[in-house]
Amino acid sequence: MSTETSSSKANGTNRNDRRNTQRTKNFHHRYLAMCRSKNFQPLPEIVKPKGKDEFLDVYGDRFKGCDWQLIVDALRDDKSLQHLALRLRKTYAEGNDGIVPHYLGDGPGAERTAIMNKRMFKRLIDTLAVFLKSNRTITSFTLEGFPLVGVRLTALITGLHLNNSLTELNLARCSIRDEGCEAVCAEIKFLPNLQVLNLTACHLTAKGCQSIADVVRFQKIQRYASSWERSLRYRDTDGDKVLGLRYLYLSHNPTIGDYGLLELTDVLKEDAWVRQVHVCNCGLTDVGAQFLIECLNLNGTIEKFDIRENNKISNDACHEILVKLGANDLDDGSDSPSGPKKCIKTMAGLREHCENLELQLETERNRNAQLGTMVDQLHMQLGDYATHMNELQRELNSLIKARNELLEKVKKLEGKSSRKASTCALRKTQSEAFAPLEQPPAMASKSEMIVKKDAHSAHTSPAGRVIERSIGDWDAGDEQQEDSSCKKM
Repeated sequence: MSTETSSSKANGTNRNDRRNTQRTKNFHHRYLAMCRSKNFQPLPEIVKPKGKDEFLDVYGDRFKGCDWQLIVDALRDDKSLQHLALRLRKTYAEGNDGIVPHYLGDGPGAERTAIMNKRMFKRLIDTLAVFLKSNRTITSFTLEGFPLVGVRLTALITGLHLNNSLTELNLARCSIRDEGCEAVCAEIKFLPNLQVLNLTACHLTAKGCQSIADVVRFQKIQRYASSWERSLRYRDTDGDKVLGLRYLYLSHNPTIGDYGLLELTDVLKEDAWVRQVHVCNCGLTDVGAQFLIECLNLNGTIEKFDIRENNKISNDACHEILVKLGANDLDDGSDSPSGPKKCIKTMAGLREHCENLELQLETERNRNAQLGTMVDQLHMQLGDYATHMNELQRELNSLIKARNELLEKVKKLEGKSSRKASTCALRKTQSEAFAPLEQPPAMASKSEMIVKKDAHSAHTSPAGRVIERSIGDWDAGDEQQEDSSCKKM
């Protein structure tokens, strides 16, 4: 009997120990216990609501130093929180004399929250790094308005490296800049469960967008490999079940510009998993809108591309983007990617919704009429172009005919010139052949003289002989020969 009693006491003690251990690892239980031990009044913002034991979302501008100390101590060993959000209404930045408010209107003597003490802020960042490493249930982590630069950001992202349960990371208004964005992206690309990345108002430029585009490109390769592996094993290859980034919030970074958007749209053209991109007030113009339109022509999976507050984008470009997105309403105020859709239940709401639909229908009709007019003008221009082409073809044919006639004339002229050249060459050869006969006789030692009789003496003398005499030095033989010839006559 005593043995059973002792065993039951031991079991009860073990249960109490386990319960106490679990409570010490629960943020709200630990926070209330420390408040009781130090005789502090618990903050009403932190006291857990019913049914929200794993939820903490507070604005800490009004918290005192002792309140932050209790919060930091309670967070260090927590294992129960699934949603943690620490926010500041003011945005702080790193100054030359420490952490100062970001707004220029807040002078050096402006009141600062207690957490902006250097020692307390360093302790908070170190605690959050340990919290991210040890907590395996956290799904949403938000730090908003805190100055995360340099060593502080490096210390925080060391906790991200070992966390595989995180699905949403929100560093809005933390002024991480391009260097911090590059460091964060180098860690989150290996977190397959992370779906939401919020870098709103973090002073990003096109270089920061390039780091985010590298993450999307890297995860795209991993997703294709995962889909291929599932298809080989006859498993479901639904794209919604493939892990990776799906929602990007980059609003209020006016230095991103058109070429920062180009870095994103280039990688999103062949992506099939990113669902929403928010780039409100990012310094976009019609050039960036054209980049976005080219992306939407190839990507049919993007559900929302928010480009509000970019005043340099024309209404026509906005309308074309709306058409590419399936005429989704981009003017809803919801920033949560998983928030429930609003259901219209009142007659006034239904009437307003009908008026909006009628306005959209009228806009589409006007657009259709403009497109019809444009098509008619294009048809008329096409007819004019065809007539002009026919005239040009006739002119071309006439030019070809004239060219052929000129070629025939040139050939005839070449034939005539060749014949004349051959005739001239023949005459030249003949003149060269008869040239020695026409030359005067050369003077020799003995000259010859040809004596011709007159035409009358030629008729009277029947013989009609020609007497030739040599003039010059005569020898005796020659005289005798001449005398003999005269006697014969």
